[in-house]
Amino acid sequence: MRRIRRTALIGAAALTSVAVVTGCSGSGTGTDSAGHATVTFMLPSSWASVPGFQENVDAWEKKTGNTVTLTPVPDANYDSLVQARLAAKSGVDVFGGQDTAKDKAAIMQPATGPWLERLNPDVRKAITSPDGTVWGTPSADGLNATGVIYNKDVFTKAGITKPPTTLAEFQADLQKVKDSGVTPLYLSGKDGWTLLQHRSSVNASFIGADKQLVSKLDANRTKWTDVPGFEQENKALADWVGKGLTNGDALTATYDSAAAALAGGKAGAIINGTWAFAAVTKVNPSANLGFFLLPAAEGPGTLGLQKPNLLKVAKFSKVAPQAQDFLNFMIAQPQAQKFMDANPGVSAFTDVKVTNPAGGVADLQHLVDQGGSVVPFDQQSVIPQPQDDIIAAYQELIGKRADVAEFGERVQKAWQNAGAKANASGF
Repeated sequence: MRRIRRTALIGAAALTSVAVVTGCSGSGTGTDSAGHATVTFMLPSSWASVPGFQENVDAWEKKTGNTVTLTPVPDANYDSLVQARLAAKSGVDVFGGQDTAKDKAAIMQPATGPWLERLNPDVRKAITSPDGTVWGTPSADGLNATGVIYNKDVFTKAGITKPPTTLAEFQADLQKVKDSGVTPLYLSGKDGWTLLQHRSSVNASFIGADKQLVSKLDANRTKWTDVPGFEQENKALADWVGKGLTNGDALTATYDSAAAALAGGKAGAIINGTWAFAAVTKVNPSANLGFFLLPAAEGPGTLGLQKPNLLKVAKFSKVAPQAQDFLNFMIAQPQAQKFMDANPGVSAFTDVKVTNPAGGVADLQHLVDQGGSVVPFDQQSVIPQPQDDIIAAYQELIGKRADVAEFGERVQKAWQNAGAKANASGF
């Protein structure tokens, strides 16, 4: 399943009409006269049609005699509508999101199951609370990371035989791609969220070098501009633009045009999340893609591995045992393997792997197997990220309207405002 996206739009009234049909599991016993349970699963619409998902749901129903009522919710409305159901204590047994809820115990039950021992150690550490509680069962979908997605055929034609490990090597490789007649690095500044993937990539290496960095920034005990490597990483980006190593329309190009350029060999690389594999291969199923970490300014780069989607059982659910059994079944090895075969990626489970991983998936799997990944900054920080302001700062930088020092000042100001708005201690 994909990570929750902000896409489709319909109102709460449509969801309410679905609830009337499916019923609410927050009342009564939750089971029929034969003892069979109905589990109501409220899920983002983008998940419902993912290959392999419905087949596994059907298999659990056949095995147990229970029923799963799927309630798809448009992604853009998902969080607010889940919160409404939770507040009403009605109409939902299984849900996603709500990872930042302050009082998790009030709305969800701790997750349990034999899958805990099967988790990749880095993933298990990432989803375990300081008190040892795991609030949510990982879904079967692949893990995502940010970095450089590149066209291997383009790089090979340019004479590049291995991924770069330093910013200087990466710039030299981009120059080789340019000399071969192809746009080296494609930026899609019109879809500003894509620029944040550069931030995510460099932040992972910052955290890798200083495990206390997130807490320092969250408490306003350091500035972004004082983070070792901050200036070098962003100066490198500005230099790539200044030296003509990016597309000339970097401010007006879109995510779709970036995917098309990479798929067709018109661009050498993009900086984005590994979810972009799907967008590129949709354009060209034969695209020969690879993935490597954006080099760190100092020392080795660090993989920022996003947490898996976590599914929760509602605190008030009358069928909580059956709901947890359903979730455990969906990620048991046979079902998780079937799902991964249908949706190639890197699993959170050590006993689930794509049989013959290709290109970027194989590269990401290798990095995950090496261990030492960190949870991305945005998934660790307790301060709501000032994304719009940071996007604006990036657009000024790649538009050559701000230098690196001004970019840093804008990022720091945005952070100060976000911390103050959140009433965070120290701001």
